[in-house]
Amino acid sequence: MVNEKNCKEKFEMISERLSDKYYGYGVRHLQSVCMCFCMIALFIARGSMAVAVLAMTDLTRRKDKSVKIYEWDKNIQGLILSSFFWGYTIMQIPAGILAKRYGGKPVLLVALLANGIMCALLPTLALLGGWKIVCACRVVMGLTQACLFPATHTLLGRWLPAHERTTFTAVVYGGTQIGTIIAMPMSGLLADTAIGWKLIFYSVSALMFTTSGFWYFFSASTPKEHRLMTEEEREYIERGLHTSGGKAPKTPWRCILKSKGLWAAAIAQVGNACSYVLFFVDMPTYLEKGLNISLKNSASLSALPYAGMWVGNIVSALVSEKMFNGGILPVGTCRKLFNSIAFFGMAIGLAGLSFIGEGHQNLAVVTLIITLTVSGFSASGFLMSILDMSPNFAGVMLSLTNFTANIGSIATPLVTSFILQNDPTDLSRWRTVFLIVSAVMILCNIVYMIFGTSTRQDWDDPDIQDKAKADPEEIRPTLTSSQMSKEEEANSLFIAVRTPTCVKD
Repeated sequence: MVNEKNCKEKFEMISERLSDKYYGYGVRHLQSVCMCFCMIALFIARGSMAVAVLAMTDLTRRKDKSVKIYEWDKNIQGLILSSFFWGYTIMQIPAGILAKRYGGKPVLLVALLANGIMCALLPTLALLGGWKIVCACRVVMGLTQACLFPATHTLLGRWLPAHERTTFTAVVYGGTQIGTIIAMPMSGLLADTAIGWKLIFYSVSALMFTTSGFWYFFSASTPKEHRLMTEEEREYIERGLHTSGGKAPKTPWRCILKSKGLWAAAIAQVGNACSYVLFFVDMPTYLEKGLNISLKNSASLSALPYAGMWVGNIVSALVSEKMFNGGILPVGTCRKLFNSIAFFGMAIGLAGLSFIGEGHQNLAVVTLIITLTVSGFSASGFLMSILDMSPNFAGVMLSLTNFTANIGSIATPLVTSFILQNDPTDLSRWRTVFLIVSAVMILCNIVYMIFGTSTRQDWDDPDIQDKAKADPEEIRPTLTSSQMSKEEEANSLFIAVRTPTCVKD
């Protein structure tokens, strides 16, 4: 039973939050940096394979006795590149559950160590078992990396006050672009050495083990578990999260699965995955084979669009957060606006790219950079709406949307390989690929615009079961509208008098 004293304490916490907007630099900044480094390292491990597989099949070095070259056709290369997402998809939902139960820190630590071991062993295993064993290694890497986004979203939901969440999340997820920016040119340079493509995997392995040590000593699953956390900052974070930090709510699976907002975000993530994997996996091949740019240069050029994507990520986060914190637009409108800029911009860019010919390499590269820069605006779109809806269950929800989205992640390399038909030099075939993905982006964003939401769901409240049993008059807000915003007052009244049917069940 929820008594009047407990309710007053909760609303006093909200009042304190409104009068204490910014705590200053603290441990949550260190935690965000650790999460960004973890994201960078794992994306380097993920992204290096797109260049490594080209180096492993580079027939121009066939006579070089110091480098083992494999005669794998485009279909086999597509299987190798997509195999990561087989394991990645299978483990999505279990990863979200594990992250919520055990916390983000140990789950991500296991991922770092497992990827380090796989990268260290892959050159030897490839020599012994060929492309099939390479696929198996990539499946294992996908299984362990499946926790990356669910665990990160779980950590974000436990560490970031609502009014700081967009910017900090952009910084953390900006690690995906930074990792890609580093991975592709670095892999190209390492593949060009005397040791060849093996050095890519050995270097990535060393990075994984180094990052795991940093992650172990300087991160924590929750603010109260961090060795450097002060009482003042912990209280500041918990006030911003509307939680006491001590209660672990049960996962309301029925409510989550019945949420239209969740599935709207999942559809948007399908479109995002299709476009991202297209560039992430096939861009080096498009640049090298379609536009006749050398492997070394294509690896470097492949990274440039991701630099633009990172800029779009950060800029959109800063602008959108100022817009809704300043009352210019509601949060939900901001999410849909920036998501639409990203998705429609990507669709237009892909359509334009499809009609650029071989003699216009510079124009194609510029188009790629502009397209991925605009795509970075999605950092303030559908992914953030999941955190808006439910900070407590964001990791579990993201595991569901990621599971759905990875249908696109698996299908994209395979469909691309099927369309190219072992002829990546045919630009008309690339045109078909780009136009298909462009249409998918438009359709997915329309669905998100219609059904997406950023309203915090009533079932996200850890005390919802107690409130279901309480007298609504006992838990009516004691603050006046002059002490709290109309939106917060409305949300408090809404939660106080309404219990979701899935909780009643």
